[in-house]
Amino acid sequence: MFLKEKIFILLAILGTIPWIISYLFNYHYSAPIEALLSGIAVISAAFLLSWGAETAEKDLPRSLSLAIVALIAVLPEYAVDMYFTWMAGKAGGEYIHYAAANMTGANRLLLGIGWSLVAIVAMLKLRKKEIELDEGIRLEFFVLLLASLYCFSIPIKGSISLFDTAILSSMFLLYVYLATKAEREEFTAVGVPAYLCCFPAQKRRTSVVLMLIFSAFVILISVEAFAEGLVNSARIFGIDEFLMVQWIAPLASEAPEFIVAIYFVRKLRTTASFNTLVSSKVNQWTLLVGCLALIYSISLANPSSLPLDDRQREEFLLTAAQSLLGVAVIVNLRFSFFEALALLGLFLAQFVYQSVETRYLLSFVYILISVPMLYLHRHDLIKSYQFVLKLLKAKR
Repeated sequence: MFLKEKIFILLAILGTIPWIISYLFNYHYSAPIEALLSGIAVISAAFLLSWGAETAEKDLPRSLSLAIVALIAVLPEYAVDMYFTWMAGKAGGEYIHYAAANMTGANRLLLGIGWSLVAIVAMLKLRKKEIELDEGIRLEFFVLLLASLYCFSIPIKGSISLFDTAILSSMFLLYVYLATKAEREEFTAVGVPAYLCCFPAQKRRTSVVLMLIFSAFVILISVEAFAEGLVNSARIFGIDEFLMVQWIAPLASEAPEFIVAIYFVRKLRTTASFNTLVSSKVNQWTLLVGCLALIYSISLANPSSLPLDDRQREEFLLTAAQSLLGVAVIVNLRFSFFEALALLGLFLAQFVYQSVETRYLLSFVYILISVPMLYLHRHDLIKSYQFVLKLLKAKR
């Protein structure tokens, strides 16, 4: 019983061993090998982290688990981006570009690939042309709308300031506070967490703590080698370093979330699947963006704004525009097959032509589609606003 789950845990642990040995014995490799080994370690640790966090929901108070799991689930992505931001303060130069590149790539990947593929898989599984989400997810959409509208101001200013940190972090804290008061789908463990939940209470809690500590340790010792390995590998193979940091690093750190979401869909838990991805999007588009200026200031030992050059401003605008369309598409709690393909197609279009004009054109297309859709679904926006007000007035 649970043989498959035991194998998964073993494989995840084994995936971290080569890099742990390399780190402890100070072995050095070429940049591609170093990026590969440390990257596998990060992905493996991310799976262990995800399983441990989900299992913890069985023992933590529901309200507390929402806040903790939301943060733990995106720790790998935070670690990579925080490293680039820290180095931007210490070394400057290209690291400033990498911090913004990693963040925008992670956000667009999560929505353009994550939302779309999960929706398509769900519709194929259910044999429907659209999926319906429950009322509880209105909170995420509302906060995501506020954050997306606010983030349009950042490319206009050309920097991420400590004021932005305060505003976006406040949005995240408000989201967590309201999430603790919202009714949620009851916790039902699947896969590896279901196996861990079968343990006696003390053994289960000890296992979760050890998984979280071990995962955090692996990510901590791997993130520098992974980040630097990617950059140096790009130089070796003549690939645009910005694009390597923007897409490969987030793809590795986001992989467990995608797989968990698909797993939920296979179990016909569509809303739980979307909650996973939308919560991660809210988390990254508020707290992650906000943290950049704070980490940059700490690294510089001086209150400062993280500057954005022209390329980064284009990327930020495109990310904000895509986020706005994401809200517009599913604020009515319905996601059709055509809408999923449209989100996926627009995301992939940016790889056809790598130019300034393409990024501005795509941003314009996203906004051009979003505004009429938001107007068309204005009653749903009002319902989402009323839902949030109701949560604010509700007692815990």
